[in-house]
Amino acid sequence: MRFLPPARVLITASLVCAMAPAPAFCAPTKRELRDQLVAMYPLTRVGMNGLAGFDYTRVTEPGPIFAVRLPGIYADVANTKNAIIETNYTNGQITQATGFAAAFGGNTSHSRTLAPNEKVYVMQILPRHDAVLFDLLTVDVATLGDGRGTRYRAELNVKLPGLDTMTPEDMKKTIDTVLTDPATASAVESKTIKLGMSPAQVKQSLGNPEKIVDLGAKQMYVYKDMKVVFVNNQVSDVQ
Repeated sequence: MRFLPPARVLITASLVCAMAPAPAFCAPTKRELRDQLVAMYPLTRVGMNGLAGFDYTRVTEPGPIFAVRLPGIYADVANTKNAIIETNYTNGQITQATGFAAAFGGNTSHSRTLAPNEKVYVMQILPRHDAVLFDLLTVDVATLGDGRGTRYRAELNVKLPGLDTMTPEDMKKTIDTVLTDPATASAVESKTIKLGMSPAQVKQSLGNPEKIVDLGAKQMYVYKDMKVVFVNNQVSDVQ
């Protein structure tokens, strides 16, 4: 089989679209889709740390800040050597990738899930078949137990059936249900913690805590900006 040179293939494809009847539709290329998405979700750049690779604690070209809207998005320390497990978002539901997609990743001692309303940058965008993968980086730098500072990274795979035929507005409408600007997220999804709530209700509202202190009848869920105290599995105090 004889293959055309890349330039001739591109020209041939362009001519096919140009010569197609008016009702015909030529799907945008992956590059065109990415350009449309980057225009709506501008990227953030980080510095380099020599041969070690990216220095995720040093943002050199900050883009807009976004907020995640649902709990359960897997995240790990940004410089982990493991592959970060992708989180799939389909029809309003968050699930973790399994099988081959997760074979080279896995939970580490510092992995966690992003909390609703947690602020993130968009590092990279990769259009796929009926999906778009977002590489996210937390805005805040967390301090680990050994004193090291780190951001967290997450890979969010948003399923978009019929992506090739969607307008930018249609794409954004779906993506905004899981990743949007902080003002919209705060206005729509402000969270309330009340006395007497169960641990499950608190997790549903705030997501998984960064730490859990278990003292038997008394527990404490430690979040980035608050501590929720339980006595006999009911909220008794918020600090």
